[in-house]
Amino acid sequence: MKKWTTTGLLSAVLVIFISGCATSGLEATGKPHGDPKFAKHLAIHNEPLADKIIISQMNTRVTGNLLEVSVVLENLTSSDKQIQYRFSWYGDDNFEIEQGGEPWTPTTLNGKSTVQMKAVAPNASVTTYKINVREL
Repeated sequence: MKKWTTTGLLSAVLVIFISGCATSGLEATGKPHGDPKFAKHLAIHNEPLADKIIISQMNTRVTGNLLEVSVVLENLTSSDKQIQYRFSWYGDDNFEIEQGGEPWTPTTLNGKSTVQMKAVAPNASVTTYKINVREL
């Protein structure tokens, strides 16, 4: 009897531990759809969201040696999506610069509509970026 109680207790602890990890920053990343040249700049952190939003427009320019980005996300569904986004910045070597330096910004992506997001790189060594999106 003691063996079964110990096994049950260990199983319960494991379930609690796994559940805790699911809410502590470990996120499933979905493969974004849409134009491949845009999709490589989009990281979706909720698998079900991956086929519901795309980058429909993207513009970049260099202003005073800093990369400036304008991205338009499009909601392909008719329901509103409560999302958060943040930009990640990368150098020539594809390593992230100032990892985690950008805060998550909440916004609503209304059904069958778009939202524009703009950002400026934190320093002149940035050559590319990704926009990270997750559903609230």
